[in-house]
Amino acid sequence: MKKIGTVPGFLRNSGLSRFLLILGLALSIGCAKKSNKMEVWTISLRPTFTPYMQSVIARWEKLHPEVKVEWVDLPISAIQQKLIAALVSKSPPSVVNLNTDMALQLAENGTLSNLDEGVNRAIATRYFPGLWNAVVVDGGHYAIPWYVSTQVILYNAKIFKAAGLDPNHPPKTWDELVNDAIAIKERTGFDGWLPSIKFVEDLEQQGIPVVDPQGKKALFDSPAAVARLQLYVDLFRKGILPRDALSLSKSYQTAVDLYQSGKLGILQTGPQFLSRVHDNAPSVYAVTRVAPLPLGKGNVYGASVMNFVIPKNAPFKQEAVDFALYLTNDENQLNFSKLVLIFPSTRKAAQDSFFRLSNGDPLVAKARRIGAAEVEKSRDMTLALKNVKARNEALRIALENALMGRKSPYDALHEAALTWDKLLQ
Repeated sequence: MKKIGTVPGFLRNSGLSRFLLILGLALSIGCAKKSNKMEVWTISLRPTFTPYMQSVIARWEKLHPEVKVEWVDLPISAIQQKLIAALVSKSPPSVVNLNTDMALQLAENGTLSNLDEGVNRAIATRYFPGLWNAVVVDGGHYAIPWYVSTQVILYNAKIFKAAGLDPNHPPKTWDELVNDAIAIKERTGFDGWLPSIKFVEDLEQQGIPVVDPQGKKALFDSPAAVARLQLYVDLFRKGILPRDALSLSKSYQTAVDLYQSGKLGILQTGPQFLSRVHDNAPSVYAVTRVAPLPLGKGNVYGASVMNFVIPKNAPFKQEAVDFALYLTNDENQLNFSKLVLIFPSTRKAAQDSFFRLSNGDPLVAKARRIGAAEVEKSRDMTLALKNVKARNEALRIALENALMGRKSPYDALHEAALTWDKLLQ
């Protein structure tokens, strides 16, 4: 099989807030000093994607001979601290690759450029709205979406057969997925499904409101939201969900490990995870099938989006915007998607016939078709609201209190909603 490629890591914020007060003060003192090179920072692309990036940079430099791009690739573990340090020292890069969560926090703090001032609206329409609008603060757009990871389900056909389920008929609804997970656990002893309970995303997918339209009041203590949490509580108490479901921050990695060891029936993940199964667990890969993630009543899929942002005091501001738009245009996004199982954020690229090809590994080809079809209905569900770290912690405590039986689902969610109401003011 042709190697699918190592997927660039998606960042998750850890400890950004302690820098923001210092950062805001420093940026109010002075502007960044011009340099003779335009720095572009990306995350975990070397060495796998070095030829691709060098090719794009070379073509762009021919169009802009007055500017030289200095490409800096950083690991996930280093990006946050290095970026904050560069901003505080008033020597930021011109273009930075960030996930939505961190981009939103920096935009809220006033450290990023409002791209509505430099990007023509006609250009903006080439991106899917649910992705273009991922980083919006006070009506302004602060990021250009790049590559996207959608979600699919990988399932173990051998375990399905052992549970008396037909591998040719994977679950098409959330109710069917839950019922299949129960059947697998009860009939085989293996875990059927171990979700990473991302409750905000879960509610959005089910069409259950999380906050009011003004973003000032939490609505997730509604009867529908409580019923959703009660489902997880019931599954946990019946032993259908393993104890690892309690550790919400670690449950995905636990699910990955279980699936690769052949002890999990259904894994909810990105299509790019196929490469890991192929490399790490060939025997499991041989019995793996792929299917679309069930679409809930919200008629939307959750997506992880990587973006480009332009620091407010960055040098080469207009060239930086031009480079970010160039790297994310239809041609370059399509070429990137041919190297790895990720998907473009632009409409035209996502509709290319490449995503419907059936040659090569049939599992990869099917995952590619599914993922590309989901992009149009995908949205990065990171909420553009204040105090993200404190809000996430309040909700995490509520979920674990409910799962552990320390509080009822309603009481746990109601207390978290009251905390959110204060944090959103």
